[in-house]
Amino acid sequence: MIERLLDPRADTDDGRLVNDLLSEFGRGFAIENLRRLSTPHTEGDLAFLVSELGKKARPVLDEIVDLLQSASPRVRGDAIGALSQCTTWEDGPEVAKIVEGLGDPHPGVRWTAGNALRYMGSQTLEAGLEYLRQESGEAIASFRSWFLAIERRPETAEGVLRRLLNHDDPVARRFGAAMCLRPRLVIDPKRVALAEAASDPEIVDGVRSATPMPFWAVWERGKLA
Repeated sequence: MIERLLDPRADTDDGRLVNDLLSEFGRGFAIENLRRLSTPHTEGDLAFLVSELGKKARPVLDEIVDLLQSASPRVRGDAIGALSQCTTWEDGPEVAKIVEGLGDPHPGVRWTAGNALRYMGSQTLEAGLEYLRQESGEAIASFRSWFLAIERRPETAEGVLRRLLNHDDPVARRFGAAMCLRPRLVIDPKRVALAEAASDPEIVDGVRSATPMPFWAVWERGKLA
């Protein structure tokens, strides 16, 4: 199956072959075999497979990160979705890539990154933000401080969220929106209302479509943006 996918002349049955391959990975075919698909011709197949495999794709974490360099928004979005499922608090540089996805040029990829941050474990997200704090000279380096203020001081979190939602940097605004939609025990309707009242139309639209959405639907919306 992998050989057929790698052959640009082969008939891949309009996606049926890659779905059959996904089933084989589910039956125990070694995940490391995915590395063979790290080629320009098969990057879309690789991105689809890792997004579907989720946590099981962890052995090819480096290859998933490489997919973020793709010219295809669909590939980058699938890679971010996969990273959000197979990273832990030990993977600060990789988690940082998800946060950086908030600045992607394509709105569908930005939506995917924001949605990933909503459900990421606190320790895992903090690891990515700590990496950015140490390695980035941009405004994104301050995100860890914002995050800890929201997580650890809920009595003053509303003010922090307002500052983020009204920040000059659109990436900071998107980060603030993701933080508004993060559940504690449940999603706080007051925080959702804060994001809905933002002046940034992308944030308002994102809040209104914050329920789980298949990436193909995000892609279609993004093409029209």
